[in-house]
Amino acid sequence: MTQAMGRWRLLANVGFAAVVLAVAGFGLFQVANRRWQVQPTFHVRARFASVVGVEPGHRVRFQGIDAGVVEGVVAPAKPGDPVELVLRIDETLHRLVRQDTMARIVLEGMIGARVVDLKPGEPDAPAATEGALIRSEPPTDLADLMRQAGESLRKFDETAKEARSGLEHLAAVAGDVRDGKGSLGKLVRDDAVYDNLVALTRRGEKAVESLDENLMAMKQTWPISRYFESRAYYDRDRVLYRPGSLRESRSLTSEELFEPGRALLTPVGKTRLDEVARWSQSSGRLRSEVVIAAFTDPSADPDLAEALTQDQADAVCKYLVDQHGINSSGWFRKRKVAAVGFGGQDPRPLADSERPPSRRVDIILFTPQA
Repeated sequence: MTQAMGRWRLLANVGFAAVVLAVAGFGLFQVANRRWQVQPTFHVRARFASVVGVEPGHRVRFQGIDAGVVEGVVAPAKPGDPVELVLRIDETLHRLVRQDTMARIVLEGMIGARVVDLKPGEPDAPAATEGALIRSEPPTDLADLMRQAGESLRKFDETAKEARSGLEHLAAVAGDVRDGKGSLGKLVRDDAVYDNLVALTRRGEKAVESLDENLMAMKQTWPISRYFESRAYYDRDRVLYRPGSLRESRSLTSEELFEPGRALLTPVGKTRLDEVARWSQSSGRLRSEVVIAAFTDPSADPDLAEALTQDQADAVCKYLVDQHGINSSGWFRKRKVAAVGFGGQDPRPLADSERPPSRRVDIILFTPQA
């Protein structure tokens, strides 16, 4: 009886081991299949000026089809040369990949991983050979898109301000016409003409209000909202004033922080920011919101000044976040940090305070008061 039980137990153990091995083998096969290592494949190459975010193992798509993986990333031979991607593609798709096929690096969704997307070529073009170099187009960077969106929205905002100013002048003209002032007022005595002018002014005011509402809606649409929120562009003129919060600040001149005319931090500048970080993270200040505001000479070119100061504010923000984690106020708690470049626009100083240097970066803490 004991021998029979031992035999059955042995058989059961062998069967269990066989099932485990079969499941493990199936899993390995699936993993290998996902990496295109067990089916017939072929290779093509594509070169890009930058392959940021792309690594071996990332997916390759062909018209949305899962077509293969990135097998390797080949570093440039010398500085400035393109980076080469080696793509391993399913052999069954070889007939579709032509010599004029275009490779591009795209995002899967707005926040997904980067993939290499193959855009089909002409149907009568020759098929790509093994290891062929296919064409490529520069990747679209989300930061560039956000920067372009920011420029468009700023111009949109300027248009609204100009329209509002024009309407104020139009309203003044309407008032003069009503009172019979000026040449136009003396000529126009018809009430209907005056009523039409007033109606035009009111329609213009409504159009400007609608323009402002659309602008705000665009700013609050993800991911544009994240871009504007990180730079406090929602109410830029008032970002430095929080009546309901305690305001503390440290001011550093641009000469202390950066190389002349640039947004590159110097070793001395990093040391000064280390001191600011210790001050900002002292007891009682971790609840504060942080605003990093950069300024330059009012006489500088407005567009260049705004671009420079924004890059300088971003550089300070990145250093303080990366090196000191000032965006963290405790376990699983995030602290708001905004970087704003004001260009040559220097806000009026607070009461009883001296006017600070034009070229500077202010690190400001706003602590809400109960």
